Amino acid sequence: MSEEISIFINPLTDFGFKYIFGRYADKEFILSFLNALKITPSPIKDVKFIDKEKKGESKDDRAIIYDLNCELEDGSKMIVEMQNRYQTHFADRALYYLSADVYGQGEKGEGWDYKLTPVYGIFLMNFEWRDKEEQHIREDICLYNMQKKQVFSEKMKMTFLKIPMMDKEADECKTTLERWLYILKNMEKMEAIPQTFMNEPVFRRLGKVARYAALDKEQQEAYKASLKVYRDNYAILKTEREEGFAEGEASGFAKGEASGFAKGEASGFAKGEARGEEKARLKSMKFMKELGVSVEKIAEKYQMSVADVERLLDSPNNR
Repeated sequence: MSEEISIFINPLTDFGFKYIFGRYADKEFILSFLNALKITPSPIKDVKFIDKEKKGESKDDRAIIYDLNCELEDGSKMIVEMQNRYQTHFADRALYYLSADVYGQGEKGEGWDYKLTPVYGIFLMNFEWRDKEEQHIREDICLYNMQKKQVFSEKMKMTFLKIPMMDKEADECKTTLERWLYILKNMEKMEAIPQTFMNEPVFRRLGKVARYAALDKEQQEAYKASLKVYRDNYAILKTEREEGFAEGEASGFAKGEASGFAKGEASGFAKGEARGEEKARLKSMKFMKELGVSVEKIAEKYQMSVADVERLLDSPNNR
């Protein structure tokens, strides 16, 4: 994968996301984005960023998940989170973190009457979630009374936005939210902010601030490091998808070999399955190398030594 730096920073990286949406100097970006969502009863006029470490977040999580913790002018809490890879219990994780902010409002003593300020969660997902045919680009979740078929409480609301489903061209984007989703998905590939976006001052400003050349030297180094993590994880994700296909292919090969040569005998099946798995593993290793993943990372993934990985990849029989 190319290591070239594009004109604009990638907003799907940790650095890019926080540089655009997480700085006081350019709060107009996060305010424009949040107001475009229209999840609060009235427009948001100000936002305060809160440093808050989340419990149970692993080193791997921090490479693919990053967030902003905010407080609105009325005291409401808001989590804005970017996630670049699917997790099995993703919905539970979102619910857990919002619940923690609800619980954190409890006051000691007898004077507290349990009045809560709203807690909002905005989850930007750079992956497919649930069956694609049943998905909407946006899903809004709140507490719901099933018998009365009406909202029970809006004190805890979650909004999920699926970036890969943004399939509109620039001139088809009619709302501010559509423009922001287009920016998130395509910014790294753009040479300029689309002309149809320029009627909104926030996007004219973004076109100046989010350029790689506008960063100072220290910021450029931080961005390149963040971009490398993003690309490595993207490459590994593609490899896992390819690996899943290869494993299916290997399974079919193994079954065919077992059936054709061993008449269903266990020994023949096992032999064919082993050969199929070995071919699938080598195919995946080659694919990772082509995507620019280091030999060290490949060795770590397959629990092999670097020397053994290099030997397999360089063997004339495996080319």
